[in-house]
Amino acid sequence: MEQERSQIVYSERNAPKRAIVRSDGALYVLLLLFVFGAIALSHVLAKRFGINRLYVQLGLYAILLIVGYVIYRLRLIDYLYDLTENELIVTQAVGSKQKRLAAVPFDAIEEIGAYRETDAKPAPCTYRGNKAQTTAVWYTEAGQKHVLLLNASDALKEKLTEAIHAQH
Repeated sequence: MEQERSQIVYSERNAPKRAIVRSDGALYVLLLLFVFGAIALSHVLAKRFGINRLYVQLGLYAILLIVGYVIYRLRLIDYLYDLTENELIVTQAVGSKQKRLAAVPFDAIEEIGAYRETDAKPAPCTYRGNKAQTTAVWYTEAGQKHVLLLNASDALKEKLTEAIHAQH
């Protein structure tokens, strides 16, 4: 059986800004230098303070893991916002791997606007940066109110608003 595929009317990719290190190659070189520096630092600290090298290395490797996770979250994850004829689809992309996070039918959307505190259940993280600067999409699913936060451009907000008004 073939699955029905909806035609994408508008698509937008929200990629992180590359402010400090602009190329991926330079980022990998910096990470590699950071790893070698952590190894050298562990040897120096172990000799200088007489601490067991295993404990120093465990601490520094924990820091490396944290730095790697932060780089993953802030640098490598993109969000794809697709509008079809009848729904908003949010996909998380890391390299060529894509994972669908949310699909909201237009007829379930109640409101679009700036983020504000609400009792609605938040959807998975579909934005980057400060919550206060996101665009919120409130919708109802299975009788529960949900909110989806997006880093939507003005064009996406306009097209989404038009599509919702056309549905209602």
